[in-house]
Amino acid sequence: MRSQQIEHIVSKFPSLSSISREDWEGNGIAVLSLPPNEVLHEGHLLEHAALILDGTVRVYKVSGTGREVTLYRISGGECCPLMISSILGETEYEASACIEVPSSVLILPIAVFRDWIDKDKSFRQYIFKVFARRLLVMSNLLDSIHFKSIRARIAEYLLVQTAVHHNSVVITHEQLAVELGSAREVISRTLKSLEQEGWIRLSRGQITVIHKDPLLLITQNE
Repeated sequence: MRSQQIEHIVSKFPSLSSISREDWEGNGIAVLSLPPNEVLHEGHLLEHAALILDGTVRVYKVSGTGREVTLYRISGGECCPLMISSILGETEYEASACIEVPSSVLILPIAVFRDWIDKDKSFRQYIFKVFARRLLVMSNLLDSIHFKSIRARIAEYLLVQTAVHHNSVVITHEQLAVELGSAREVISRTLKSLEQEGWIRLSRGQITVIHKDPLLLITQNE
């Protein structure tokens, strides 16, 4: 592997800075460019670990009825805790992963990945932190699904997505249903209700937040 590639990898994963040049020359270590919409389906035994250098990957579950729910996204400088669990536990990958935008990924053979975790303290600590962060994310997701109304979950999603740059979210009702793990009909009905109350405006493939304060109250009270 070229020095320039290693420098880019370490800039994304500083915990790999102590890996020796000799270790980087191991067979099967590579940087791959992956196109959008490539999918790894649930149920595979993994042969490689993947660390995301650039891009975004959506990790999701599919129910027996075909309904999807997004678990989390991973981007540059991150890796998937379910992948780690699958590799270390020698079990099948328990989710599906979809490349959302053109992405570059560091591929490590499983034996190399385990060896680096075993012998490198910095990388091992990074792996533990990945588990800790994503455990909190998953806990919040389960709490949201089981204890919050769909109105509150939609309001929360819209507030997060419009918190920084603008008041509009480019998303279809079907895509929002996938994000929240609900049925499209339920999403559409709830959005229409929020529009009739005057808090949002719906247009084709887009939702515009008109008044944020009422949405915030919904997240706190429902």
